[in-house]
Formats: sequence, C-alpha cells, structure tokens
Amino acid sequence: MEKKTYHHGNLRAALIETGIGIVNEEGTAACSLRKVAAKCGVSHAAPYSHFKDKEDLFETMKQYVTQRFANALNDSIQKCQVETELQTQLGKAYVRFFAENPNYFPFLFSQSSFHIDLTSEFDKRESYQPFEMFKNVIVSIMVKKSVPKAMQRQTLLAMWSTVHGIAAIVTMKGVDFDGDWEVMVEKIISDHLIVAIDPHWQGGGTE
Repeated sequence: MEKKTYHHGNLRAALIETGIGIVNEEGTAACSLRKVAAKCGVSHAAPYSHFKDKEDLFETMKQYVTQRFANALNDSIQKCQVETELQTQLGKAYVRFFAENPNYFPFLFSQSSFHIDLTSEFDKRESYQPFEMFKNVIVSIMVKKSVPKAMQRQTLLAMWSTVHGIAAIVTMKGVDFDGDWEVMVEKIISDHLIVAIDPHWQGGGTE
C-alpha cells in the first residue's frame, strides 16, 4: 500500500487550524488527534510527531491563536508613527485580526480559557496577553493625557468593549454593513478618549 504524503505545507499549522474548526463546529469533546488527522488527509500516527495527546493539541491551539493575536497587535504598535493615533491603530488591528481569522473568535472566547482582570486593581494585575497589550497602551495614553484615575477603568472598558464587540459582530454570519468597520472603530475610540478627558463633550456624531 502506498504511504500517504502530505502536500499542504506546514503540517503542524494545518493540524492546529483543522482542530480549531472541529472545536468550533462540534465542541472540544469531539476533537481528537485521529479526527484531525483524517480531515488533514494524513495517517492517524502523523499528529503524534507534533503533539503528545489531545490535551497537548488543544493547549497548542490556544497558544497558537494567542500568539498570532498578540503579534498582530504588536505589529500595529510598532508601525504606528504618531503616538496620538496609537489607540485607534491598535483598535483597528484588534478588529482586523478577527475579520481576517473569523474562526479564531469563537474558539478563543467560547471554547478556551482566558483571564481578564477588570477589578479596581486592573492596572496592577496581569490579564490575557493580547488584552494586557491593549490595556497597557490605552492606560499609558490616558496617563499622559491626565485622565483622572477614577475614569481610567471606565474608559478602558468602554474602548475594549467597543473593539471586542465589533470584532464579534464582524465574525458573525448574516450581518450586513455597508460602512468601514475600521473607520467606525477609530471614531468610537476617539470619542471615548475625548469624553474621558472632557466629560462635558457632546460628541461630533458620525458621517
């Protein structure tokens, strides 16, 4: 019998992406190395060259998505040339990442474990890495703009709920929108920051 050969490039990445798809469609319990191998068209033994067992695959899937997410946010930080635009560039990168990888959103926030600290000690405690990056940038900008401490958590939560909520909507099937999501993110984030600096600001509306 002729041995199967794999022709799709990086087998490890293919196994991970396939596993994410299975988890989203059928749940964690339905995902197995055997099923992932079958969907990738490789032998049942092939995944064991990359993962010890199902638990190792699942943990690697979480790390894989988290690292790609963190890299996307970090790229936006590094490429931003104007500090005053950093918060909007970061917000747009957040939404863009999930728009380009819609399978990652339900897997990351519905199927895997993560921790985000929104308590009163939010600025002193570690959270999920991509959120920590988002938080650090936003808080740093608020500190430089002398946003009162009492307003910082509220403003951070408003900005995060905006980008996270839009990212969720972008990944939904059956949602029609004839505008530009990134423009919408930029407008809303800017408004939140202005309100934090000047609570009496009435807002400029949307185009």
